[in-house]
Amino acid sequence: MAVKDAVLHALEEARGTRLSGGRLAEQLGVSRAAVHKAIGVLRSEGLSIDGITGEGYRLAPDDDSLTAAGVQALLDTQMIGRELLVFPTLSSTNTVMKEQYLNRPHGFVLLAESQTAGRGRLGRSFSSPPHTGIYQTILLHPTLPVSQIQFVTIAAAVAAAEAIEQTAGFSPQIKWVNDVLMEGRKLCGILTEASIEGETGAVTSLCVGIGINLRPNPVWPEEVRAVAGALSEFGCVPRRAVLSAALLSHFERAYALLISGQQDILLARYRSRLCCLDKSITVISPAGRYSAVCTGLDDNGHLLIRTADGQTHPLSTGEISIRL
Repeated sequence: MAVKDAVLHALEEARGTRLSGGRLAEQLGVSRAAVHKAIGVLRSEGLSIDGITGEGYRLAPDDDSLTAAGVQALLDTQMIGRELLVFPTLSSTNTVMKEQYLNRPHGFVLLAESQTAGRGRLGRSFSSPPHTGIYQTILLHPTLPVSQIQFVTIAAAVAAAEAIEQTAGFSPQIKWVNDVLMEGRKLCGILTEASIEGETGAVTSLCVGIGINLRPNPVWPEEVRAVAGALSEFGCVPRRAVLSAALLSHFERAYALLISGQQDILLARYRSRLCCLDKSITVISPAGRYSAVCTGLDDNGHLLIRTADGQTHPLSTGEISIRL
């Protein structure tokens, strides 16, 4: 770890407490001059670090910088996010991951402060301007059979909802299959994309993209404002590094349930947040639109729906809207 990253890691861990240059030097095993130089570099990169002679340095209380060292200082993971890159802007974290980083280890993460060509499910665009959200993609090299890959998206939805609850102070719901909502408005979108080996059909990698709205997007048209939401409208806005680290930590724990065969626990946490249970819905599928009632969730994560003929069917593809 570079000296400046080690200094930032120490300041993040001690946030709210000042650390003297001498203490930092001793803790990191470097000279005080190296610490002073590192502080200067961090400030030049936009971090707000204040220093008082005789008292030391600290990250300013209002600092909302998003850096790899800052996120990693807050992680509670073994693998997810232990290798992490942060960019001011990317076209799309999923696209760049697939084009450039599939050879990175399991748990590698790409973070962007903004995206110029963010994508959602079914080819939809995902507006991601600066200062309004966090956008990250987790790389997985799963050992799961193809039949269980849908559980990764379920794990991501659970992790996003739990991270928001932990850091923003309110409890969001989930709309099958992968939207995190509050009061019917979408706070978070998830896009899981697989790379499959041609001859065997095995999944060699998964890119799990998660975008969370921190603040309303100023360019949302009126029709989007009616269905999109942001954390600031329902609770506090956490620091971006705090939210990112919480999301990655919750995802590792949710994914661990999956790979250890405890899908039932994961599904119970997912089911407890579903906002569509026992409600009239409109199903949007390749076969067209039709009305149904959501009656539950089966053990494969498929939505159980009752159609107009009184029959109950599992829904494994498509999406739903809730009829008010």
